[in-house]
Amino acid sequence: MPHFLLKQSGRMPPLLRLPDEILEEIVSELDEHSDLVAFALASRVCAALVIPHHTQYRILRVRRTYPAMWAHLARRADLARNVREVHICERTNLRAPDHYPTTLIDKHLDAIPDNDEESVRIRNICRALGHMRRLRVFTWSWMGVAGQQRPTSHPLHENQVLTAISHLPMLEHISLHGKFALHALNSAIDLNSTTYPVWKLANLRSLSLAGDTWARLGNSKHIYNLLAKSPNLEYLEVPLEFHHLMECRLPNLKHLKLVLQAGAASLGIDRSRTIFLQNHPSIEVLDWSPVGIPSIAPDALPNLKSLRSNRQFAMALNDPEFGSYAVNLMTPPSTPVAAVTPVPGEPTSAPVTIQRKIENLDVKSLDAQTLLDLKFIDKQSLRRLKLHTFGDISTLHEIAATFPNIEWLSLPSFHLPTDNPYPLSVTRWLDILPKFPKLEVFRGLGLWSSVANSRPDMHELILDLVQACPNLRVLDRVDKFNAFDPFKEIVITRKETSEGLHVDYSIVRRSPRKPFDVMDGMFD
Repeated sequence: MPHFLLKQSGRMPPLLRLPDEILEEIVSELDEHSDLVAFALASRVCAALVIPHHTQYRILRVRRTYPAMWAHLARRADLARNVREVHICERTNLRAPDHYPTTLIDKHLDAIPDNDEESVRIRNICRALGHMRRLRVFTWSWMGVAGQQRPTSHPLHENQVLTAISHLPMLEHISLHGKFALHALNSAIDLNSTTYPVWKLANLRSLSLAGDTWARLGNSKHIYNLLAKSPNLEYLEVPLEFHHLMECRLPNLKHLKLVLQAGAASLGIDRSRTIFLQNHPSIEVLDWSPVGIPSIAPDALPNLKSLRSNRQFAMALNDPEFGSYAVNLMTPPSTPVAAVTPVPGEPTSAPVTIQRKIENLDVKSLDAQTLLDLKFIDKQSLRRLKLHTFGDISTLHEIAATFPNIEWLSLPSFHLPTDNPYPLSVTRWLDILPKFPKLEVFRGLGLWSSVANSRPDMHELILDLVQACPNLRVLDRVDKFNAFDPFKEIVITRKETSEGLHVDYSIVRRSPRKPFDVMDGMFD
């Protein structure tokens, strides 16, 4: 029976008897794709309301130009207005699958040759973005593209797209990776940061800027002014070289990523970065590797939960005087003076290192024994650990006993005894991994190395592991070239049946990367 007649018959639920325009507004308020699918599964009428008019118009992710799609969105404001996220990526970007509307595109109106012309395509992009009044997330990545380093063929086109973005009222999360702002005027000329559209953004909750152009000194003051207009910012990714970082005040900042972009930085940069960290105790997730040996206050970063860094920063957190010792060692001797009898000073107590409830840890060059000696980590809190090197096998047993709640573990394929590195044997792996009683995810190709990448032998090893590790559910795999497979993984399933527990495993695609993740999916 047609939808109209069903309404008149009174056999439909009260919700679906509402006028179509009201129903449309109600469905338009559903942000999540999963909620739309759940609504569609309720009945055929519900499915007709949301498929494809809503299911294809929440998240837009494209790795190609698609001029017909942009022309379609520019023409259909009624559909484009419901888009919540737009992700424009280079073709080599495989962090997540493409997602864009196809069903309702009119080949006679949208797929015409005129729309292929670059200036027309940019105009359609801007018009489509202008319709997206509910847009909350915009990401644009253009990294390492051969033949076209800049995101658009002309700076004017870049400005036009970003101007359209700057006018959207609900935009809260923006990421620009690549050679953006290459033509932006130096802050010494553009004193009020008004000539480049990105500088006009405000009230952001997430900001991610990656690429060497963002590290230019002439753009630093502009970025500072941008951050000053977003006091509620929670996520920040900027180049390590960002000159005005120390002056920024972001009281709600929780996620911070600082990555060296230009390839060179002075040792003095560490001091300003540690001051920024000390001024922001709200930080929970941090990715920063200091250039030298930093000195940081003993009570800095009290809320830190996830850390990716290098060995010297871990040692600085572990010993508040670690950095000052290094500075004293590097200080040249002063001119000799006459010896005098030392006067005893007032006794001072050593600074106390606070324990931080760190759940995720990835520290480059940190060995197993040093990890066991760290005092700044609450042993019960650690859930996910990436270890880059270990020597004596017994230290892994100690780690399992010291950190009993580890659920996610990454270990190298080779360990470092006193003579030469060599892979662990199958017997060793079957001895080590069960020592972690809560282990769910094991990363690394050590298991594959132990069976010389043999698929039949790996099958037998997995069968042994699922018996020894009752919670294990994910393993890494190798591709047809016996190299690490970044796109697929081994997933173990357990299901209770009338005959008992049935255990199986399959090869599945990895989960898509989240656009704003300091750890880049490291601990997924």
